[in-house]
Amino acid sequence: MSSVLSSAQMKAIDKRTINEFGLPARILMENAGNACADYLMNNYPEIENGNVIILHGCGNNSGDGFVIARRLFLAGIYVRLVKVHDAPFTPESKANYQLCEKLGIPMTDYSKQTEISRWVELSLEVDILIDAVFGIGFHGELSEPIKQAFRFPKLVCDTRIAIDIPSGVNSDTGVCADSTFVATETLCIHTPKFGHILSNGIAYSGKLTIIDIGIPPTYTDDIPQYLIDETNVEYPDRFMQANKGSYGRVLVIGGSPGYSGSVVMASKAALRAGAGYCLLMSRPEMEAHYYHISPEIMFRPVPEDPTTGLPDKDKLRQALKEADSVLIGCGLGTDDYALSLLQTALQYCKCPLVVDADAISLIAKNESLQKYLKRSNIVLTPHLGEFSRLSGTPIIDIDNDTVGALKKYVRKTKAQILLKNYTTVFYNGFGLLFNTAGNDGLATGGSGDVLAGIIASFASQGLDLPLAAINASYLMGKTAEMLAEKREPASILPSDIIDNLFVK
Repeated sequence: MSSVLSSAQMKAIDKRTINEFGLPARILMENAGNACADYLMNNYPEIENGNVIILHGCGNNSGDGFVIARRLFLAGIYVRLVKVHDAPFTPESKANYQLCEKLGIPMTDYSKQTEISRWVELSLEVDILIDAVFGIGFHGELSEPIKQAFRFPKLVCDTRIAIDIPSGVNSDTGVCADSTFVATETLCIHTPKFGHILSNGIAYSGKLTIIDIGIPPTYTDDIPQYLIDETNVEYPDRFMQANKGSYGRVLVIGGSPGYSGSVVMASKAALRAGAGYCLLMSRPEMEAHYYHISPEIMFRPVPEDPTTGLPDKDKLRQALKEADSVLIGCGLGTDDYALSLLQTALQYCKCPLVVDADAISLIAKNESLQKYLKRSNIVLTPHLGEFSRLSGTPIIDIDNDTVGALKKYVRKTKAQILLKNYTTVFYNGFGLLFNTAGNDGLATGGSGDVLAGIIASFASQGLDLPLAAINASYLMGKTAEMLAEKREPASILPSDIIDNLFVK
């Protein structure tokens, strides 16, 4: 299980390891450099006869690079240190730099140069380029020598390794400076940071590999921030003695003229994800669309008050009471009829309630509805545009500080949010859960409806809402990845995802 940390949290853990556990900073640096060097020599056989360049500055991340250089040099591998950033050395970094000097490791100082010809000459000879310039403390912009050092090699060097995090990536937000180092693989020290998986940081980090440096794993036990992967994914339990009632009854409310397909996909996804029953409830005029959609999906028209033509709240409350989970919003519409359905669901639903799509837009337009969001049985599943309207935050600001934007909104409303993006994030005021599984095959209309159906299904089967939400996202992402092994992601449809859920 991988924790995901902010830079401040990682620095605090480093400090605790040094002061409480008793592992000196110099030993931590030695452990990091040795573990990275071992990984490189074990996983990149071409390094034995290759030309390795390590880009560095003067901080502790560069100190890790000096240890790597020493190990590679002593193993008979050609390695050169190229300085691209000048600053005061940290004590540990200086000590390891001096050891490299004593060994006679080739060194080039490029930190003050503006002439690129020498760097181009070196770059043309490099087989493996290692970025050990900045660590998790970087923020701001890169200097011109660093930009030049990063720009050219990505055109000529296919193996580019970042130590801990690519230089230029903000480790708290994933925002990348101009000409950030583009890694093919990042050797992440101890555990991932927010910047590895958020904003553009996920693209610049390449393959993410965790490097153990001897920090006690229990030091992250009290930090509820996790990346979901195959080691900690959790799906609803199944058992031999079960019957259809054992896996819950999902009620899907939505659909309107011109938008009939979304609730069908959500309902089918709920059943494919294991729900025992699925009841689709839509406006009476939609009845002809739904009676023959699927023999497994039950249909019931929304009960109406004959005097108003709006939903009959008392009868709707009874339907809510009979459900084990409810999904509202897919194709719901945003008229008064839809608003009445949503108000009733928010006010009276006691079981897990998944709020998606048009229902989120209605909440954004009717601020009085936000008072219901503090209820622990409600989860909202917006994409960036919907969350922007909901929170009043521009999309660019959300992308530039996803965690900050979520925390600000949740502090205000006490809501539970699953924010859908290329990295999906769940936050409820108590913990952060991240999912990076998936691909661009999910960038198709209807994918959100499928996800909402899976979440409702998992909730009906007994998973707590936070786990239902993030594990549903992971299942959908892994299904898309599996399909991409057989076909181009561009051709993946939401219905393909439904048909291949849990396919082995």
